[in-house]
Amino acid sequence: MANASWKRWSMGLAGVATLALTASMVAPGVSTASTANVLHFSFSSNIETLDPTQWTDMTSMYPMQEIYDTLVEYNNVTAKIVPGIATYTVSKNGLVYTFTLKKGIKFSNGDPVTAQDVVYSLNRVTRGDANSSGAAPYGFAYSDIVGYSQWNNKGNPPPAGMTGMSGLKALSPSVVQITLQTPQAFFLNELALMSAAIVDPTVVAKYGQNYQLHAIGSGPYKLKSWNQGHQMILVPNPTSWRYTKGEPTVVMDENVNPDLALLRYQQGQYAFDFGPLPSEVYAKVLSSPTLKKQYHNVVENGVVYLAFNTTKAPFNNVYMRQAVNYAIDKNLILKDITNGRTQTMTQPLPPGIPGYNKSIKNPYPYNPKLAKTLLKKAGYKGQAITFIFPSNNTDHIRTAEIIQTELRAVGMKVSISGTSQIGNYWPLEDNASGNWNIAWTDWFQDYPDAQDFLFNLLSTQAFGATNVGNWTDPTFQRLVTQADELPASAQYQRNLDYSKAESIAVNKAAWAFLYNEWNDALIQPWVKPQGTYQDLMLYLHPVKTPQFQYMHVAPH
Repeated sequence: MANASWKRWSMGLAGVATLALTASMVAPGVSTASTANVLHFSFSSNIETLDPTQWTDMTSMYPMQEIYDTLVEYNNVTAKIVPGIATYTVSKNGLVYTFTLKKGIKFSNGDPVTAQDVVYSLNRVTRGDANSSGAAPYGFAYSDIVGYSQWNNKGNPPPAGMTGMSGLKALSPSVVQITLQTPQAFFLNELALMSAAIVDPTVVAKYGQNYQLHAIGSGPYKLKSWNQGHQMILVPNPTSWRYTKGEPTVVMDENVNPDLALLRYQQGQYAFDFGPLPSEVYAKVLSSPTLKKQYHNVVENGVVYLAFNTTKAPFNNVYMRQAVNYAIDKNLILKDITNGRTQTMTQPLPPGIPGYNKSIKNPYPYNPKLAKTLLKKAGYKGQAITFIFPSNNTDHIRTAEIIQTELRAVGMKVSISGTSQIGNYWPLEDNASGNWNIAWTDWFQDYPDAQDFLFNLLSTQAFGATNVGNWTDPTFQRLVTQADELPASAQYQRNLDYSKAESIAVNKAAWAFLYNEWNDALIQPWVKPQGTYQDLMLYLHPVKTPQFQYMHVAPH
């Protein structure tokens, strides 16, 4: 079996914001009459796509979660899976999932959502179609569905007459059946991903490669306009089963500087400044009594690390990888970059994920002397080392500079190379045949299960994608595969297998372990949840992005 996912947290969503109540500040295409109920986002990066077959990034999840629906989803406060547009049953052997669509679910253009639309959407994301560029980066998250290997066929044509995965069937206009090859304790989580969003086949066929500019779903919002790289506007979808009376219009600006976002927040133009907040912004928060009162922080299940290109020298040598780990002062990075908002990473799993190995404390303390010894043991002769990183914010640049200085201090000949656009960086680092040796990367959970980290980031099936440096170990692979194929009822054994696998990844220095993720935000006191939705997690949810249909702007 093979499953992988690809949600990178681009570090610096530069502020979700509420538009001020003056006509001069109204976004293009938004009427003056609606300004009292407009939420205005500011991202430091681009919205990459609205097409589920192409989704890979956290930024795009913001609009996609509002436009689309999935069969199942997470509830409003916790990471518990609940029915989305369908109720479901699971067979005793954990192989057969049967979904019954709720009555009256419609796309925003009025077309009814049918079981065949679900089948079409999942077949499309695992193979692509004439209008897309092939199977989605997330496509092999569904590779345990019976018939996947023949349907996907590694990009080659499927067998003659095959129109989709044999384990994916529409039993009636409202009933979908999915059959797996092996039990998967995390399968429902994968169906809650945006890659499993249900699209309207007629709209995809109509617009072809321009589909994402006309994206249609059954969610609480619909796309009004998108000036790519600049601004997207969403308006309420009153036909949605999730529609909430009084929903705000949502405006999302792209490529906004974090300092400008903070300034507008302080001026009252913005309702939020969503993080992770850059260190320079956080420093301003600490120095302001007003901002400190409006600051909120939550722990994230995420990791920030350096991947090694293990396909070639010098990092196909374990001593070289261990030397890098010992050469980096993680406490310095915590002080300068995270400002103590998180903790040093000790292993591939973050503490909030079941299977986290508590016995691993501090495997690579700062020890430049030992790093030099390991370099000699590795036979390092001063070869040039290229360290690539996303240079889309000052924290990334500062981190790269610190690491370059420390690696040079132990004798490594390191040059750094930054890429300013996140969307351009990920394909660069995923290419292990490229001209790089070390790559900065991060991972924010798709769902709270160890498989989402260990399989997706370190298995052989994720070579060329989310296993950035193509690291592998046969015992690690066996343990993870064994745990992945156990049902939810065997969670204790799954945790044991994952814990053992983690020890291997740590001992063999699969990565250079930096720190765990965090998330924080500034929230104006006049942004209120609607109705009974009073929990802060509407803004800082463990898995989901903010749910704007449950918000409103109070008089202020």
